[in-house]
Amino acid sequence: LLYMSLLGYEVNFGHREAVELINSTKYSEKQIGYLAVSLLMEEDSGYMKTVLSFLRRDLHNGNECNACLALNAISNICTREMAEGLTQDIVVQLLSPSASMFVKKKAALCLLRLLRKFPDSVNAHQWAGRVVPYLGHRDIGVTQSVVSLVTGLAQQFPEETRKAASFAVRRLKSLVIDNEYAIDYVYYKVPAPWLQIKLLRLLQYYPAPESPEVRSILLSILRHIIDVSQDTPRELQQMNAQYSILFEAINLGIHLDVDQGLMQECAVVLGRFITSRETNVRYLGLETMAHLAAYIDNLDSIKSHQAVIIQSLRDRDVSVRRRALDLLYSMCDVSSAKVIVSELLRHMAIADVALREEMALKVAILTEKFATEYSWYVDVMMRLVSLAGDHMGDEVWHRIVQVILGNEELQVYACKISLQTLKAPVCHESAFKVSAYVLGEFGHLIANASDSAPIDQLKALQSKMTSTSMSARAVALTTVGKFINLFPEIKTLCLRVLDRYRGALDAELQQRACEYYALGTLESDDLLPTVFEEMPPFPERQSALMSRLLKRESDTEDQRTWIYGGRDMNRDRRGLATGTASSGKEGSSQDLASTEAPSTPTNANTAALLVGAEPDAEKQDAVDDDAQPEDEMPMDESVAKSRRHYARLLWENDGILYDGDEIQVGLVAQYKPPAGRIGVFLGNKAKAPIYNISIQATPSDASKLTIQPASGQDTLPETLMPLAQARIFFDANCLQVFTSAPLLRITYTVAGAPTVSELQLPVTVAHFMDPVTISVSDFFARWKQLGDTGIGESQNVLKSAFLSTDSAALEWLRSVVGGMGFALIHGADPDPNNIVGVGIATTQAGRFGCLLRVEPKPSHGLTRVTVRATNAEVAQSAGSNIKMVFESR
Repeated sequence: LLYMSLLGYEVNFGHREAVELINSTKYSEKQIGYLAVSLLMEEDSGYMKTVLSFLRRDLHNGNECNACLALNAISNICTREMAEGLTQDIVVQLLSPSASMFVKKKAALCLLRLLRKFPDSVNAHQWAGRVVPYLGHRDIGVTQSVVSLVTGLAQQFPEETRKAASFAVRRLKSLVIDNEYAIDYVYYKVPAPWLQIKLLRLLQYYPAPESPEVRSILLSILRHIIDVSQDTPRELQQMNAQYSILFEAINLGIHLDVDQGLMQECAVVLGRFITSRETNVRYLGLETMAHLAAYIDNLDSIKSHQAVIIQSLRDRDVSVRRRALDLLYSMCDVSSAKVIVSELLRHMAIADVALREEMALKVAILTEKFATEYSWYVDVMMRLVSLAGDHMGDEVWHRIVQVILGNEELQVYACKISLQTLKAPVCHESAFKVSAYVLGEFGHLIANASDSAPIDQLKALQSKMTSTSMSARAVALTTVGKFINLFPEIKTLCLRVLDRYRGALDAELQQRACEYYALGTLESDDLLPTVFEEMPPFPERQSALMSRLLKRESDTEDQRTWIYGGRDMNRDRRGLATGTASSGKEGSSQDLASTEAPSTPTNANTAALLVGAEPDAEKQDAVDDDAQPEDEMPMDESVAKSRRHYARLLWENDGILYDGDEIQVGLVAQYKPPAGRIGVFLGNKAKAPIYNISIQATPSDASKLTIQPASGQDTLPETLMPLAQARIFFDANCLQVFTSAPLLRITYTVAGAPTVSELQLPVTVAHFMDPVTISVSDFFARWKQLGDTGIGESQNVLKSAFLSTDSAALEWLRSVVGGMGFALIHGADPDPNNIVGVGIATTQAGRFGCLLRVEPKPSHGLTRVTVRATNAEVAQSAGSNIKMVFESR
């Protein structure tokens, strides 16, 4: 069973036998039992209470092996019930004088695991202070485990662990100054290097000690570590251990800021490390120097290495290049801003794709923060969006517009540059949006200048309009509408542009064009100036660029005590870090490489028919002449009708779910991932009234999807007359990726006969998808990455004879892909008929990206649909949804 589980199969039997093995007196049987329970059993298993009682018994039976097996199992299973019921028992094992050192170490690490996953269930404030003295335990292994636990506690319970700093200082003194340690813990002449590193890191969560004696001891420890590092180690292992301690000591010295002379000495030492031949040493040197730049008063000692740091942007290792970027960002000030920003812009054209977004954000922040000339700010930002527009979000151009709106001195120059940008042979889409917006607001300021007449502005805008995306055209249409108000002399030309888009296929463009055209053709001119009034300056608030940059920092189990940036950004972060610790849930990458899909929905039938999905077709490498999808099973007409209704609701948010002889069930849904609201409309088609109506929605797994009736709505009527309609709304919340669609159960009585209808709700994890626009190069890079890793892929070759007979079939395909939450990436595929889409499915547990390619072959009557994601279930969900839509057409 364990082998089957390791192969990826779900094993939902044999659990009772595993629990019986836990109760065995033989170590080998108990070991296998705990292993099986850890791997096979779900948190909501009915056997979990029995397992809890066995765990508690093994913790207290005095057998070291049994206690260690129990602690391992608790760490691996780690349910909330265990955190609430067994925490005190584990604390007893840690603090018990009779427990072995081995048990104490495992107990400390088990508590850390529970603390990270369920910080609100372990009642740490009750026992945190009792654990701190174990930092001075005679056994270094126990101390090392306890240090990890106390580091986790210090981030949430600083008051209860405030004595940990003095214990840590004394233990460091015994190791570094007094040389009190067992010979077994010496690693290449370095005493207990891992313990030293953890103690130095723990001290960074506390302010500088107030006691002069402790302060003096701590300073002597730091100086001793720095002095020892001056001797070049002969062996690589010794160098790694020694330098790891040194860098952590420098980080502590920077954090405590105990001696400015020591800080300058650290800068000199780090300057030597950033020129080292060892990649790891260069990396740590750059990162630690960025930390130093975040706190030091005088940056001159760091600026002396500016040329070396800029050269590190071209290092062969991408991690070193990233740290060099962080350091330049942290050390930048008014005097060095122009040089650093210029170098970053020069490097942006050859920088890694993975670095460009972060680099663009930091250039934008530095330019805004240290700009001393308005012209320099506008020039840099317009060049930035032209160079890196494909690699950054809309926040950058939004911020440029906000700054220009709030500074009158910028507006005239910004208009001139915007017009020049539109007249250039090549204009990036983000630069086009900025230019269009700025001219729409302030184009009248340069209307009297040569080559800047209103007609010139309109022609420049039109020349680039047809080659941009729908969102950019929407901004341009608003600008054309504002031109009607600003420049009456070109009103006729503007109306002609708007009239052209009144029949656009895109609903947003069509609506804007129709509304602006209607405003422009009103007989009265009173309304037009009011609607197109100049936008007021935006209120002062934190820059969205800074918020986005901070979100890019990776989540780690231990919180950082500083952030990349200058001294002013870290001033409020001095002292003890008291933020909320990680919840312990598995982190999820926000890269477009992770999504899960609902598996085939289960079929059930009472009075109504459930709509079930067919299994996926076999994966095929290409759509060849002889490639054929699997034959479909013949189905009853009513089943086919139900499948069509269900399939349509997979890509449309409203429609009929079931249409029977007595009732008709309609659905309307609105999703704002990870939440959604689903409205169910019940219509009476019978000739008699319907009584005792009940409508319930039940998820297949309540731990992954919750569906509850919305609050504040009217109750269902007791009687529903013929042709009348009742409605009820449900709030859905996607907690994790789920694999089965929820069930809608409708009960009612008509003509004295009770009836039950069970329908499958068209709610899959793919419904919690948001469209995301990325560049063509990013798409294919991530597409290849997902294909190489093989994390999740769904591929179907589907019959699509309608492609050759229906002229609107390709447009219908695009509507289906867009309706399923994918953003269409135009021009990504050499074949214009192929469709490429990107989306991110959002759950409370994390966000999962999904990439899609639809390759129709009208001549063959076949279409290949390929979905790739970092999570197989999301890929299967999106693939099976599209397959059902094809089969139902």
